[in-house]
Amino acid sequence: MKYLGCAYYPEYWGIERVETDARLMKEAGINAVRIGEFAWTRMEPANGCYDLDWLHESIEILGKYGINVLMCTPTATPPAWLTSAYPETCIVRADGSRLQHGHRRHYCSTSETYRKFSRKITDVLSRELSKHENIVAWQLDNEFGPETGWCYCENCQSFFQSWLKKKYGSIEELNRRWGTGFWSVDYSDWNQVRLGCIRDEYSSRNLDSRRFWSDMMIDFAMEQAEIIRRNCPCRIVTTNGMGPIYTPIDYYKLFSTLDVACDDLYYDIPTQDGNVLVMNFFRSIKPKQRYWITETGAGALDSNRPPHPDQFRAWAWSNLAHGGETHFVFRWRSCLSGQEQELEGILEHSGEPRHRYNAVKRCFTELRSVYDRFNFADLPLPEAQAAIVLDYQTIWGYESSRMPALVNHLDIIYRLHKALYNRNIIADIIPPGRDLSGYKLIFLPNTVIIAKEFAKQIAEYVRNGGVVLALGQLGMRDANDNYLPYPGPDGLQELFGCKICGGMYLLSHVGPDEALGPVRKETKVKMRFSGKLGNTSVNGTASMWAADLSLTAGGKALMTFKGDTYDGQPAVVGKTTGKGKTIYAGTLYPDDRLYNRLVDYGLKEADVARGPAAPEYVEVVRRSDIVFIVNHRNEQVRVRIGGTGKAILGSFSKGTAKLPAYGVCVIKRSLSRDRI
Repeated sequence: MKYLGCAYYPEYWGIERVETDARLMKEAGINAVRIGEFAWTRMEPANGCYDLDWLHESIEILGKYGINVLMCTPTATPPAWLTSAYPETCIVRADGSRLQHGHRRHYCSTSETYRKFSRKITDVLSRELSKHENIVAWQLDNEFGPETGWCYCENCQSFFQSWLKKKYGSIEELNRRWGTGFWSVDYSDWNQVRLGCIRDEYSSRNLDSRRFWSDMMIDFAMEQAEIIRRNCPCRIVTTNGMGPIYTPIDYYKLFSTLDVACDDLYYDIPTQDGNVLVMNFFRSIKPKQRYWITETGAGALDSNRPPHPDQFRAWAWSNLAHGGETHFVFRWRSCLSGQEQELEGILEHSGEPRHRYNAVKRCFTELRSVYDRFNFADLPLPEAQAAIVLDYQTIWGYESSRMPALVNHLDIIYRLHKALYNRNIIADIIPPGRDLSGYKLIFLPNTVIIAKEFAKQIAEYVRNGGVVLALGQLGMRDANDNYLPYPGPDGLQELFGCKICGGMYLLSHVGPDEALGPVRKETKVKMRFSGKLGNTSVNGTASMWAADLSLTAGGKALMTFKGDTYDGQPAVVGKTTGKGKTIYAGTLYPDDRLYNRLVDYGLKEADVARGPAAPEYVEVVRRSDIVFIVNHRNEQVRVRIGGTGKAILGSFSKGTAKLPAYGVCVIKRSLSRDRI
């Protein structure tokens, strides 16, 4: 990889330790460090009094050992002198209480006072440090988002009202778009409109509140980015995101204005298919561009679960296989104090290089050798033939309504991605509006809000030969999270050959022994499906929600509901339009067997081939003529990919790779046309 590194805190350990650390870093194969994101107090111990000598000296020592720097703005942790002198810079909770010093990310992003001080420290740092050639990139703040909650101060309320005025123009238009006629919610003055905070309120207000908070945080980030680009015009400017899918901020929008998409991915938090979803997502944020991992663990994030010694290596190779350009470990040394003192660093608390250091050293030395020797810097990214549409408007719509726990929209995304992961199929995770022409198959998982422009794009894609597989509550709400006064999917009834006239949740039949309270008894209703997908007869069940469907011209009922309320009605509908095809399944949660049959049917119709058969959590990823096989299982496995080639790393003979527990095999194929 281009940069193999770690987070480093010279302000905590002292300048006298930097030389020793830099030497050990170089010996471990580390060529980059991230510094400064929590160091505001040490940079500016008092208002306008700067102490940057230790920072200059640290960067110079690191440069002497060939170590580059990802420099950070320190605005995630405002100093006590700032928050005590200007308490209005701290977040106000929905109940009116104000946060006190001692947290991190406890600032109000709309506070002009806080923005003024943030602009000032960003300007001083970027001008002072611009002379250091080993500063290759800048990170804005640290993990933008509501770590301590969103702010409800009067300044935020005023900004929200101005944001709404710009969007809707008049209070009458806001009332119309929000549909405030129920419960006498109509507003007569902008000052009456407040940020949403509970789900029993109008979902339109909650949805616009989420949009507003995301926009304000992005605007705050852009202020810093503009200053750095002015003072350091040749440096990369980015920030570190979170995953698996972080919902408070629209990452497609945030990273569109930055130079590279970055994520802090701790591989022991999600399952491995979830880790791959993260990497596919961040690779997809900026098309045809490598992503960065700016934090990962040297050990486990949960201090009670030590990873296998070779798992760090498997995770790092998985990152490279999926298109990662950096692998930064949090952190260099386990901390002696503070909120994160139990998070394991590369070095122990004692500063001694022990087991984790040796594991990182072995991995980084190997990665660097293979990366340079085989010129992986020019290796094309994995090519995806399928894409999953992820829409922040839909995510926020469900989060704003009363149904998020029941529907669990992200779980629907994860389940679909895992189905593809289990087939060793690479998938991009794309927003509405992205160019679809390079994909054979598009998935629309429960995309309840569909803009007219996107509907037109989908129709053109299908006419030109694309296949779309959709399921769930498709195009049933408007842009303000209100149900449409006509059947869905909005603008796509003709394309999908059906109308979604409504639907019902399937949480419980109301039996004589059931009630809302005080003790609620619930059973899950299953609705049966039956029919044929292609030439295969299929039976299954739907749960959680079922669509009330009727066919339109050209639509064919591939499967129908059996029994209960919708007996005989279409359940899965297919239609051919032009050179392409659409498939719609009117349920949120098909049973596993039916779900896999639906996915396989979509893949077959789109001519998307499975990857090589492999045990679960054994990845096979192809990048041009290089094939990566990574074993995330604690046992030896064999994977047959066929064809001919030579192992760059690991064991490959007669078309079969043999991998030990957490092993890696990298193969250079002899025939680039071999299909895997």
